[in-house]
Amino acid sequence: MNTPADSDPSKELIVPRSHRLIRHLALLYGIATLAVAAFLVLALLPPAVLPGGRAMAREAVDGGLGAMVLPALLLALTALIATLALTTARFRYSTAAEEPAGAASARRLERREDPGFAGRMGQAFIVPAGAICIWIAIRLMWPASAAEQHAAGSDIVAALVFGIAFVSLVCERVMNAFPQPQLPEAPTLRRVLLLATWILAASACIELGHGAGLGWLRWPELAVVCIPGVAAAELAVRALARLFLPQRAPEDARAVTDSIVVALITGGPRAPANVLRTQFGLDFARSWALSFLTAAALPALVGTALLCWCLSGLKLIDWEHRGIYERFGAPVAVLGPGLHLLLPWPLGRLRPVEYGAIHSVPIGVDESTPEAATGPVGAEAPPPVALNRLWETAHADQAHYLVPSLGTAQQSFQSVSTEIYVLYRVGLTDTAAMQSVYTVADPQSLITEAASRLVLRYFNSRTLDQVIGAERENVSGTLQAELAADPAIHGAGIDIVSVLIEEIHPPEGAAAAYHAVQAAEINASASVSNERTRAESRAAVAQAEAHQLDTVADARAVEIVHAADADAYRFDADRRAYDEGKRSFLLERTFSTYAAALSRTHITLVDHRLNSDQRPILDLRELVAEPPAGQGTGGAQSGAAASASTPPLTPAIVPTE
Repeated sequence: MNTPADSDPSKELIVPRSHRLIRHLALLYGIATLAVAAFLVLALLPPAVLPGGRAMAREAVDGGLGAMVLPALLLALTALIATLALTTARFRYSTAAEEPAGAASARRLERREDPGFAGRMGQAFIVPAGAICIWIAIRLMWPASAAEQHAAGSDIVAALVFGIAFVSLVCERVMNAFPQPQLPEAPTLRRVLLLATWILAASACIELGHGAGLGWLRWPELAVVCIPGVAAAELAVRALARLFLPQRAPEDARAVTDSIVVALITGGPRAPANVLRTQFGLDFARSWALSFLTAAALPALVGTALLCWCLSGLKLIDWEHRGIYERFGAPVAVLGPGLHLLLPWPLGRLRPVEYGAIHSVPIGVDESTPEAATGPVGAEAPPPVALNRLWETAHADQAHYLVPSLGTAQQSFQSVSTEIYVLYRVGLTDTAAMQSVYTVADPQSLITEAASRLVLRYFNSRTLDQVIGAERENVSGTLQAELAADPAIHGAGIDIVSVLIEEIHPPEGAAAAYHAVQAAEINASASVSNERTRAESRAAVAQAEAHQLDTVADARAVEIVHAADADAYRFDADRRAYDEGKRSFLLERTFSTYAAALSRTHITLVDHRLNSDQRPILDLRELVAEPPAGQGTGGAQSGAAASASTPPLTPAIVPTE
């Protein structure tokens, strides 16, 4: 396709002023958008690459500054590119109209040279694409939910945003001064640029507030973040709606830059004051009260701003925090909970410090591994798997270590799984509070590294049996004492509250085998205990029997000794009695012996005087036998009767003189 310059070299191509202005503004906003995007991309770099720039970019992304600045620039750039597409079509259409009839007719047949086509199909492509980019930027850089402490680089980033806002304000003023007949989109485009300028200025102010520690700015920040997305969504709907409408004439084609949301914010024709004046005839500009308020607005605004600036030195510290008061950048004192009146910002600054809050840090766990989410568990609900402490179950905070093994002659290692937490807090003294703020930037990383070294050294210096068989309380106490004695932790103002050891066991794959080993050890110990019990029982029985025999022997010996003592005592008595009366004693003893011997014997006493003539006496009682029953003579019967009536006779004992 031949251009007008090719068809007539002698004729100079004159570009309209509106086209040049929109092209320059689009180029300027494009450069600003690319610069901001490149700055925000620094947040994705590794920590070792450009640490200062990466920290500021990360702060801008997490704090929400990128979600406000980049969508605002993209909104203005989208409106400018949409207008540039229409001014380009107008320029080509007007250039084709000045060509000869044949060539002009051929060029008019091309739809891309028609402003109506650019105002319909071109807008339906450019504006939704820009809206998609805006919403992607908002989604990727949505402000973090938790309030984070910003670094000193927030002031530098806010100053850069103020510079971009000033350039945008200059562009808005240039667009405001441009005549509408030359560019019909100038009024609506000016309002879009004004909205972008306001968003940039507001984002810079919010960033300064974040640097001052004003947490209540999160809600205004969310409102500012949503404004470019809502305006872009409206423009995209308007651009897509044109696809269902007839194509306009070339002279009536307009770019999609008119927005109700933008008009309501920047005071366009659809602003509430203009709608009340045009639709209802209410003109508040002629009211004396409004005139008075308008005249007093500037002093009241200045006074309010001064009062708000002075009130920035009024700080309320809750009972869970303390505050380090910095006067002209130097720490002065540590303030406790309560209401405090300080120098206004930036002359005075309060750095919050925790007061008694206890944090838990898992030791030896890879932070990149997603942890199992455990929400609240009901009283009657079954416990989740993540809270299962069985050896056969893997947990989110488990760490694995190698311990030396003594099972073989060669050097070897065994694996052990453990779950250890360190509970720490910022020291309760003022010195510890200052050390925690000015000595260490990330206390959790410091504690994690120090505790990991101690735990690794503990497990590497002990065998598996020593590790598993040790008392957890003793191990945790030892680790806590060594961790608290670490110079880096002690100098950072951190108190180690406790070291919790949830579990120490072999890996879940070897849990069954280790259970079998423990069961065998328990069975062996039980068998040894049973045999020892049986041996103790038998020894006790033997001791009881031996004691009984010994006691019986002692008793028998005592009886014999006592009997011997009694005999000796009687013998001694008899000896003394014999010494005193020899014949009397012998006679008495003879009679006693006779009495004892004859106490159970039938005797017959014969008087010696019956045998005075010394004739022998025969005792025939033993010769008389009892005859059988029914036999014998009467004399025999009488003798038997006499024998039956008298006891049998024994031989007579005749004493001799």
